[in-house]
Amino acid sequence: MAAPAKVAVVDADAHVVESAQTWEYLDPEDRKHRPVPLEVQGDTPLQYWLVDGKVRGFRFPAYSTAQLEGLSRLAGRTMTTPKEASEMTNVALRLQHMDQIGVDVQVLHNTMFIEQVTDNPATEIALCKSWNRWLADIWRQGNGRLRWSCVLPLLSMPDALDQLKFAKENGACGIFMRPLEGTRQITDPYFFPLYEQAQKIDFCIGLHQANGSAAAVDMMVNPDGSRDFFNQYRFLTSAHYFAS
Repeated sequence: MAAPAKVAVVDADAHVVESAQTWEYLDPEDRKHRPVPLEVQGDTPLQYWLVDGKVRGFRFPAYSTAQLEGLSRLAGRTMTTPKEASEMTNVALRLQHMDQIGVDVQVLHNTMFIEQVTDNPATEIALCKSWNRWLADIWRQGNGRLRWSCVLPLLSMPDALDQLKFAKENGACGIFMRPLEGTRQITDPYFFPLYEQAQKIDFCIGLHQANGSAAAVDMMVNPDGSRDFFNQYRFLTSAHYFAS
């Protein structure tokens, strides 16, 4: 009897953690929009980005190695992925880690854009362009194993459509969107040109558990001023699915 054919394993919900390297792809004239890392001290330091003078863009807590090992024991799975792999400063190490856990292909999603990072169209265009260029570079190094979902500057539909074209040509396989996008729901006719173009090029749209409404995020700030992101997103959005 012939051996069964190997089935490819695809991780459709992998993430990258943005770092200073992400913004190295900014155009020279856009460097004024570069996010600034911000760390809030505590038992477990929390990390954010400062964009246009506002705290935006959640990053995962800065756990120590010992804390990650403890979390791994509690979760029953490894949570000690090397920083160089999670931040994609070493793509070869990411591929090595995928081999260790038996994954053939990952679809990479952002971490920063789970909320609206700015309401300034110029800033959003610059940051999305840099992020997409970063992922395109990662894809080129990934030997076909690292696909990605693009982030689009949806405050400017012409620029969003331009970035969609770039993404399609550079290894992306979908569009990252949030159920709430700024002041609009995703059913707003404003987004119809994007949906029509995505259909033409056979691109899926991934609605991630996220919240693109800055007003809704600010409404959920805790009384002490802290920002409990995960509880916000579980409360405000319950969907985490792909729609084609």
